[in-house]
Amino acid sequence: MPGDRRAEIVDRHAKIDKLDHFQILGIAQDATPAQIQSAYFGLAKSWHPDRLPSDLADLKPQVSKVFARVSDAYQVLNDEKTRTAYVKEVKAGGGTPESQEKLSRAVEAAFEFQKAEIFLKKNELQNAENSLRAAVTGDPEQPEYLALLVWVRAQRRGEPPALAPGQSTSFYDDLIETLDAILKKEPRYERALFYRATLLKRAGRLDGALRDFRLSAEINPKNVDSVREVRLASMRNKQGGADAPPSSQRATEPTSSMFGKLFKK
Repeated sequence: MPGDRRAEIVDRHAKIDKLDHFQILGIAQDATPAQIQSAYFGLAKSWHPDRLPSDLADLKPQVSKVFARVSDAYQVLNDEKTRTAYVKEVKAGGGTPESQEKLSRAVEAAFEFQKAEIFLKKNELQNAENSLRAAVTGDPEQPEYLALLVWVRAQRRGEPPALAPGQSTSFYDDLIETLDAILKKEPRYERALFYRATLLKRAGRLDGALRDFRLSAEINPKNVDSVREVRLASMRNKQGGADAPPSSQRATEPTSSMFGKLFKK
């Protein structure tokens, strides 16, 4: 029935990029060359665009894509060497057009992230942000891309207004919320902890900042900024706060390496 065929085409087109070559041809991974050829020729008769009835002509682009995927599958599996390599790819979790496209995007995102780090070291903040936006779009599952994007945006935003003793500000709240979301998934992601601690400190929320600095220093004792913040807090506690600067000043003092460079991983 024409209606059934239309539904079949739409469904197959929607799923084709999620299928590996074996699934596309409907054969097992240990199929014989004869079985591969038989599967291909059978599908070619059904999916060749030239065989599409006139009443389904509007679906020719979808049929053409399916036929192209069938042909690609046959070309790979009909050759022993390419088939052997492809089986390894499938067993590693790849082998579909969707997975290949995802890998390509991930590689490009990693390249953009590397560019962003270089731009940041040069203090080219706008270029760094542009590259990080591309990295986050290409591979949103990488927390380090989003965390560094927050950090760059904070640097571009600059300092909050001067705070009176005991006062706090919402100047960085949107950025802190993004770091909150990252740390909800990765509670011991040290770089995000350091970024959040620094922004909390600058916003006058000193208790939260100290908690993050302590955990950051615990995870990475080589993070000299976090270690220093913890040490200074300990000294203030021992001195009873007598020699400590007022909270508004402490909240806006930059750490030695906050701007102009990345702290070492």
